[in-house]
Amino acid sequence: MMPAAHQVPEPSAVEQPSRRRLVWVGNMGDAWLSLSRVARLLDCEPVATGSLAMARREVQNSRPRMVLVHWKLVTPGGPGPRTQLGLSGVPLALVVDRDAPAEVLEAAERDGVEDCLVAPVRAYEVAARLAALAGERSAPEARVVERHSPRLLLVLGPGGIRGGGGLGSLLESCGHLLLYASTLEGGVARVAEGGVTPHLVLLCEDDVPPGALARLRAGLRAQPGLARVPVVLLTSNTVGCEEGSDGVVRLSLRALRPAALLAHLHAMLGRELAHLRMEERVSFCCPLEFRASGPRAGEWVSGFSAGVSPGSLLVRTWVPAKAGAAVALRIHLPTTRDVLEAEGVVAWAHPYAPRGPLSYPRGMGVQFLGMGSQRLMHLRQLCRATE
Repeated sequence: MMPAAHQVPEPSAVEQPSRRRLVWVGNMGDAWLSLSRVARLLDCEPVATGSLAMARREVQNSRPRMVLVHWKLVTPGGPGPRTQLGLSGVPLALVVDRDAPAEVLEAAERDGVEDCLVAPVRAYEVAARLAALAGERSAPEARVVERHSPRLLLVLGPGGIRGGGGLGSLLESCGHLLLYASTLEGGVARVAEGGVTPHLVLLCEDDVPPGALARLRAGLRAQPGLARVPVVLLTSNTVGCEEGSDGVVRLSLRALRPAALLAHLHAMLGRELAHLRMEERVSFCCPLEFRASGPRAGEWVSGFSAGVSPGSLLVRTWVPAKAGAAVALRIHLPTTRDVLEAEGVVAWAHPYAPRGPLSYPRGMGVQFLGMGSQRLMHLRQLCRATE
């Protein structure tokens, strides 16, 4: 089951973490020696702690810029590292070996971990993450083309859509930004708080009392920035898709499969994302590395996969490639210790940045390209094995 909301508490405006302290949680072996050398090269103060309990005291005394935890300290089925450290707003990443068990990464991801470094730790990888956490850019960003820009959905109502594995989770996995609110008033307040205008308003029939839809539609029209935003109502009737005289588009949860629901929503949002096949995704956590492909291939960058479908891979990292970029992938399969190599294009990317009221996964969605029949069969076997 994939998590629906990805909202890790952000640092408060009053208590900002120290930019230059980097806390290591793990033994004093090769990983620490490598990391301490890297930290000093980057003019950081490396602080070593041997356990999560020791690290908890350290981070509570003085908030670091970043915490790195060795994967062997994560216990599948137990409290995750963020929970054990009591972190609120301090970025945490794992340091993993290429054969780190999938169960470890799954447990960390459930606990809100969104990045990892594949050992041995490389200086440029730590530098990139420190720059991302500080809001710095190593080079000017190219203008994001419209077809790759994310869409914002305002999701109204207390239930249904936000459930793990539900439509909200699918939409987030497709790279959309979601703003959840239980009421119209709450939604308007959250839109104002974020200083954003949604592309679409989505709600479930079960969350709208009889006769309240007309009042809701009138309420939306009365709000600046929401008057012309399309409204979609998810229903339980037998008609797949219809637009009522009130201008509300009704999509049937009973008549339409998830792929068809997503296709209708993506069409309304002006995105073509059917090739990702996110409705078929399964949990799939492995260390991986990626880099720009082609004649100007860059350095390999670490991350980990969080989900896979026959058409795409969901990658967790604070420093994704840009949307639209062609990338090469090296996926490290811990059970067989094989490396699955693949090519793809970045369908969407969300680098590290404060989320505010929005909900979305940091990282990127990569559409597979040019995958041969043997590797495609291998991927499908992996999908079936993790279901």
